[in-house]
This record gives sequence, C-alpha cells and structure tokens, in this order.
Amino acid sequence: MKSDNSNKDCARLHIDDSQLPDIFLIKYAQDLSKNALLVYLWINMIGKTDSFDEDTVRKLKIIPDEEIDKALAELLTVSLISRKDKSYSFDDIKVREVEEYAQALNAKDNNFDMHLNSDEQERTMLADSISKTFYQGELPYIFYRLIDKCLFEYKFDGIVCYKLFEEGYEQTIHRSNILMENMARSWYEKGYTDIESLENQLEINKRTKSLIKLTGSLMRKRLNGLDIDRVKEWAEEYGATEELVTQAFKDNEFRSNLTLKNVGDTLKKWHDQGVKTAEDAIRFSEEEHRENKRKASRKKATGGASWRTGEEAGLNNVEKTVEPQNSNAPESGDSGDDKAIPTDILDMFGD
Repeated sequence: MKSDNSNKDCARLHIDDSQLPDIFLIKYAQDLSKNALLVYLWINMIGKTDSFDEDTVRKLKIIPDEEIDKALAELLTVSLISRKDKSYSFDDIKVREVEEYAQALNAKDNNFDMHLNSDEQERTMLADSISKTFYQGELPYIFYRLIDKCLFEYKFDGIVCYKLFEEGYEQTIHRSNILMENMARSWYEKGYTDIESLENQLEINKRTKSLIKLTGSLMRKRLNGLDIDRVKEWAEEYGATEELVTQAFKDNEFRSNLTLKNVGDTLKKWHDQGVKTAEDAIRFSEEEHRENKRKASRKKATGGASWRTGEEAGLNNVEKTVEPQNSNAPESGDSGDDKAIPTDILDMFGD
C-alpha cells in the first residue's frame, strides 16, 4: 500500500529538460560572467526565450536587482540575445553558425562538392585525430571551423594545426572557442605556420614557464607583470636556462639588495660573451675576478690610490718661465706712491 502511494507521488512529479545547443557551451558559456550565465539559463528554463524583459529577470530573484542591466548588456554584447524597445529575445545561435560557415565556404569558392580533394582528405583525417585525442571522439562543430580556418586561411601546416589543439589541451583551454581562436591568431601573426618556427617558440615558452617558477622561488615572492616580462627577456633574448639563472643569482649574492635587473645584467653579459653553460659562467666569473685583482694591484703599485707625482700627472715637460721685470716697478725704497722710506728707519736693521 505504501508502495502504491509512493508511485502516485512520483507520478505527480513533472520534470522538464531544457535543451541547449552544444555551440552555446563551447563558444559562449565558458566566457560569460556568473550573473549573465544565470540569466541565460533561467530564461531558457522557464521558456521565455521569445520575449522577456527586466521585470521577468527581477521576479526570478537569481541575481541582485542592481546587476540585471549589466548581465543583459553582456548577453547583448556577445549576441546571445537581441533587444527591441524594452523587450529581449534569444538569438538562434545555431542558424547564425550555419550561415557564417556557408559564407566562409563561399569565400573559398567551395561548391560543396561531394568528392573530397586531397586537401579536404587531409583535413578530415586531421580532424578525426584531434577529436579522438583531445575530445574523446566528440569534436564540437565549432572546432571543425577552427581547423578549416587554420588550414585554409592561416595556411598552417597540418602538424601545426594539431599542435594548436595539443597546446590548448595542456593549458586546459581546448574547450574555449575564444581562447583557442586567440591562440591560433597569435601564432599566425607571429609567423608560426611551419613546424620549425613553432617548435622553437614552444621550447622558449616552456623554458620561460620554468624560469618564472624558479625565479619566484629564488626571490621568495610571487612575480608581478614587470618581473615576468624580465624573465621572458632572459629566455627569449639571452637563451637563459635554469642552470644559468641559478648561477646568475649566486654571482649576485654579495649584494645587500638583489634585484632582477642585477641578475638580468649578468645574464646579458654572459650572453654577449658566448657563455652557454653554468660551467662556462663560473670560469668566466673567475677570470673576470682575477683580471679585476690584477688591475687593482697595478693601480696600487703606481700609487694611484693615494697621490701622483708631477711626472705621473703629466707635468714633467712643463717649461719653467720667469716673468720679465716690470719696467714700471718702483725702485728699491720707492713705495710706488711717491713717498720714500726714511733712511734712518732702514738703518735700524744694520748693514
């Protein structure tokens, strides 16, 4: 009897499912603020997608009233909703994506030929590999478009396109369309379209990350933006490694207030002198120290630390000159003011 009542109670439950397109999760949801996301999901859940207003959102009590304008403005900015007068409605993002894709294909003069050419076969194989490796065999549609853009617009080598998704996976941004698009565009603008230039930069990026971590540990603080820029310069301009940076810190331990500029100056000096390893740096510093001691010894031997002779000062060749006697000078006993000194005063001193 109790079981029958339970069944009747369960039968009275009405559970609905809200269907959101995958494109929303991949392209939009991850970059929305919490408030904007809540508004979008709740309006979708209550089925007001064709028409709603600020009062509709206010009655839901899901976000503070003073935040409603800002959340709606954000949804308008990313084209998830449209506004007419004081009313809002959801945009059909699936239709928009299809239209944009068709336009992209037409721009390539692609007539939707059912027979794949070699380029399209390569694209299909590449997409399948990316899907299986990074998306558990379910590659979202939006990333098929990104693959096309990389191959046909940016002219990436196939392996560079694969590396793009590999890097995104390692940075855990592979499910964010915006972040992946930004990285692809950055690679294109910097010329990383072939594997040689890309791998060189990826190695620098990897080394930079390790140097940032090491430097923060050695400085015992969290690095700020300026500090990080300095460390990037060490990696990109000076080819610094962890062992060289560690040695540069050791070489500056004598300073009472060690700064990253001190370390950077040391790394630059080593780079200019062709120093590649910590062993080379140690030998260079030891030789530099010996040379400084020799210079100090020579200076001390010449008395440079205390005084210099006239010869050392460059005065040995100065000719001695005697000024000519002034013909107008007063005669002995003449004061020059026409008053003679009395003779009896001079006689006081004897002959």
